Order: sequence, then structure tokens, then C-alpha cells
Amino acid sequence: MPYALTIEQAQSITDIEMAFSTMRLLPPLDEIPAEFIRGNVYTSLVEKICFNQPLPSLDMALVDGLKPEDLNRVIRAHLQSFGPKHEHKIAGVGYMLSLLCTLSAEPVGTHAPG
Repeated sequence: MPYALTIEQAQSITDIEMAFSTMRLLPPLDEIPAEFIRGNVYTSLVEKICFNQPLPSLDMALVDGLKPEDLNRVIRAHLQSFGPKHEHKIAGVGYMLSLLCTLSAEPVGTHAPG
């Protein structure tokens, strides 16, 4: 059966998993599409989150029923784990992100000045 990530699974991250990390929902390397191994907008965002770098201006549309805090928990709990290898983790978490939201470049001129 191919990898799938449901809203219920994304919402299932526990406080213990937030504190100590998890790899529970990370897809196996052989089930991650090649474009995530090579890198794309999702893996680029995940790397920036992982290394606490400034985030790019992107529009993010969550799948219906998913709350932003649930997305944050599932991504962060998996990023802070000590395994697997970095490349697998970034590709896998990027793929997970793509199943839970759609990212698109923010149109020029729509960002409110800060």
C-alpha cells in the first residue's frame, strides 16, 4: 500500500512526541517521490524550518479540517528526531508537508509591509 498521511494521523502527535521527537509518520525512503529527494519548494521550506532560517514568502493552503497548530506539531516533531539520515528526513517531511497543504509563491506586491 502506498504511503498516505491522514488528517487524523497528523493530529495524533502527542506532547511526548513533541518533547522527544518521533519518526512514526515519516514515509520510508523508497516511497518518497523523486522530486522530494532532488528537492522542491516543500523540502526547501522544511530545511529552512529545520535550520531556523528566515522563511520565504509563500501562500499556504491547508487541507480541509487541518489546523495550523496540528501542521506545526507534526512537522516539528519529525524534524527534531535524530534519525534517519538528514536527506531522508528532509525529503520525507517535505513529502508529508505536501500531503497536508499546498504551497505557492506569494504574488509580488501582496506582502503587507512590516
